[in-house]
Amino acid sequence: MIERYEVKPIKAIWNDDHKLEIWTKIEVLVVQGWTKLGIVPEQDLALIKQKIKVDKTRMLELEQETKHDVVAFSRMLSESLGEESKWIHLGITSTDIVDTAQNYLIKESINLVQEYLTGLKARLNELSQTHKHTLIMGRTHGMYGEPTSLGLKFLLWLEELKRQEKRLELAINDVCVTKISGSMGNYANLEIAIEEDVAKQLGMPRDRLSTQVSQRDRLASLYLVFANLSTTFEKMATEIRLLQRSEVKEIMEGFSVNQKGSSSMPHKKNPISSENITGLSRMLRSYVIPGLENNVLWHERDISHSSNERVILPDTFHLVSYLIQRMTNVLNDLVIDQEQMLKHIKIANNVFYSQPLMTYILIHTNHSREEVYDFIQKCTMLCLKENLDFKQVLIDEGIEKYLESTELDQIFNLDYFLRNVDQIYEKITD
Repeated sequence: MIERYEVKPIKAIWNDDHKLEIWTKIEVLVVQGWTKLGIVPEQDLALIKQKIKVDKTRMLELEQETKHDVVAFSRMLSESLGEESKWIHLGITSTDIVDTAQNYLIKESINLVQEYLTGLKARLNELSQTHKHTLIMGRTHGMYGEPTSLGLKFLLWLEELKRQEKRLELAINDVCVTKISGSMGNYANLEIAIEEDVAKQLGMPRDRLSTQVSQRDRLASLYLVFANLSTTFEKMATEIRLLQRSEVKEIMEGFSVNQKGSSSMPHKKNPISSENITGLSRMLRSYVIPGLENNVLWHERDISHSSNERVILPDTFHLVSYLIQRMTNVLNDLVIDQEQMLKHIKIANNVFYSQPLMTYILIHTNHSREEVYDFIQKCTMLCLKENLDFKQVLIDEGIEKYLESTELDQIFNLDYFLRNVDQIYEKITD
């Protein structure tokens, strides 16, 4: 990941030093498993725990010779030991270490993602409660529809994030498994009890069945969850971008005192964070294709998946963590102009009462839906064309055929559009 979008705690998890630390931990746990079976002497295990040392520089030198990172790794470890080094990597294969360690790093990374999501959800909950009864013009196809609750926008995003979290939990169960099953996945050169012991020590369940690798449909589920999550981020960012447009100006990103919007136009205040979120969300979704294709390997294993995983796995966690944090910052600094929202409701000239009016007439009279719809539509079209007030046009065009003027006054009430909002919130908290 380029430095601009790095998330330091994610970098700390995926850097080589930490990776080799986990590789070493798993190697020692495997030796410990052999010791419990009575194969490795207790004193040899004690010596290994005492003396084993990671020397990354030496490992890189050995890799230049061997052209194999795990062979270089195991030989580098052995050089720090004496005769007890014979027990290092006993009965296992490279991917027993690599896949198990990778899954462990994923588990650590997901813990951070969940922590970041908690902060984002808390901010959305705060906004949804604050603006439960704040009116905003609802739009479909980009056109005025009816007024609605601004709080419901935030609550909608919050509910969607909760669903995404549930999907992430399922992905954790898919991905974060221990794989210590040998070269063909058939435990021919080690005992199942060793995998059971390593899994217990790492706090990750055993892979139920593997080949030389843990199957990549597991990782594919993770990429799909994060791709789906990215659509939620982009949905939020797109809504903010649309509402920040010069002709709308209802919701805007915060703009600091010394911030600049353009190198050439001093008046510009652009939704740069939301646009950044949009672009990186698209990047995150692009990892789905290699993630899915990595599940198709030759026989018990090839390494066609390995090269791109070294890039897309850490980058996935950098991107998703960065996106959550930037989205949280946008929401923390959000500027909400309620006067502008009411202005747009006002300039709609009350045409948004068309459906409440039609519904009322159909319930309280015997006129047909087609007749009522056509009459009301004719009035709304006149309003839109001549910029006239809907209520006055209704009176001029003969609304008394359908209801009394007092009933018309009753219908034209903005509170109508918020009348069930409290119940919606109660439904969500059930």
